[in-house]
Amino acid sequence: MFTKSVVWVVVMIALLGCSSVSHQTARDMKPDQVATAGEPCTQAVETASTHDELKWGRIVATPVLTIASAGLIPALLGANAALDFADRQNASEMLVACGYEPLSHGRILGDVATNAGISMGLTAIDLGLGSDVARVQANSSN
Repeated sequence: MFTKSVVWVVVMIALLGCSSVSHQTARDMKPDQVATAGEPCTQAVETASTHDELKWGRIVATPVLTIASAGLIPALLGANAALDFADRQNASEMLVACGYEPLSHGRILGDVATNAGISMGLTAIDLGLGSDVARVQANSSN
């Protein structure tokens, strides 16, 4: 049977394998399609690296800040949802600039809501530290 700490490690490893939706969209486009679509498409594809860097920053910063202060959890959830929405909206705009159909707003909002729910669930998992987050925070501030 898996312990909570093993589950947490597996989830974090799975998350580390993820790239931004913008990066995945740019990667899935055919190079000749991007080249023939023109400058707006090329510029849109170049924005993928920014969203990928933001995604990696979120993957690293969110667990650290959650442990540092449980009071930051609502702000972190909101910020992550907003950045997730921006990433998906950018991917949709990239598709349009390159001559593809955009992502539907329903799909974007549904995916953001699903990810926010998963994030809320992950914050509820005991991190295997042997005590609650408030106690860890209190001990670390001494």
